Amino acid sequence: MAPTRRFAAGLICIALVAAIAATDRAQSSDDLPRFEAVSVKPNNRGDGLITIRGRGSHYVATGVSLRALIQNAYNVQEFQIVGGPDWIDTAKFDIAAAEPDTPPTGAPPDGPSRRSLMIQAMLQDRFALVTHTETREMPVYAIVPAKNDRTLGPKLRKSSVDCAALTDAARGGGPPRGIPSPVPRCGSNVGPGFVLAGDRTMAQFAEALSRLTMTGSSLNRLIIDRTGLEGSYDIELHFTPERIPNFGPDGPPRGIPPIDPNGPSLFTAVQEQLGLKLDAQRGPVTVVVIDKVERPSED
Repeated sequence: MAPTRRFAAGLICIALVAAIAATDRAQSSDDLPRFEAVSVKPNNRGDGLITIRGRGSHYVATGVSLRALIQNAYNVQEFQIVGGPDWIDTAKFDIAAAEPDTPPTGAPPDGPSRRSLMIQAMLQDRFALVTHTETREMPVYAIVPAKNDRTLGPKLRKSSVDCAALTDAARGGGPPRGIPSPVPRCGSNVGPGFVLAGDRTMAQFAEALSRLTMTGSSLNRLIIDRTGLEGSYDIELHFTPERIPNFGPDGPPRGIPPIDPNGPSLFTAVQEQLGLKLDAQRGPVTVVVIDKVERPSED
């Protein structure tokens, strides 16, 4: 996929799901899994182009700031990174890393992904990054029912999919069953102007929306679930983002639906399509505090 401006890069950037507490424990350990080879070079082109790709055994980031790398490693938003010198935003880097041929061990099953831990190790080794996490009371958006009778919108439906059974059937060669495309059967697909999710809890939907706010939105707040809705749901949300990415003459990449420039805002779409609303509140937010960091040496 051709590089795009910062908005689209944010979409590629964030696909990691992490438990911050587990991240904090892991990042202080010498047992973090590590890339086999890492190249870090300054990017002085000044063209504003940013890409972050993690495919197969390779991780490639172009024109990225250290703040963006920390976001990628710890699955946080910009405002959740506290401290550090000015250059963590202004200096840009090109990163190329390769995993060992033998998959490393060390990623806890209920914590950050192995790739996340490897990026954390790279930041420790090459940027001398030392961090700790804190929980602070900050502005958040809470997802709450929009109506007193708690009526759900037409695009929010109770899920009838048994993802565990689907997984077992796939392993046994049975036929796949579930809700039709474009909504994923089990999981979520998030991008500029859409959130498609199948068999997701409201907490998982809130997490998906939080990832979405990293892709060019000015919401700049963590989104938490306070709906009181239990169980799993199928969700189809379409809206017009605040900043429509310039995908070029070929249009959006495969898998990203066209954006209607005259569609509803995120706030309006959540209310009209899902029967929910984003309510400005305060709540506990985990932040990553930078204790120490150094500019990397070029290789």
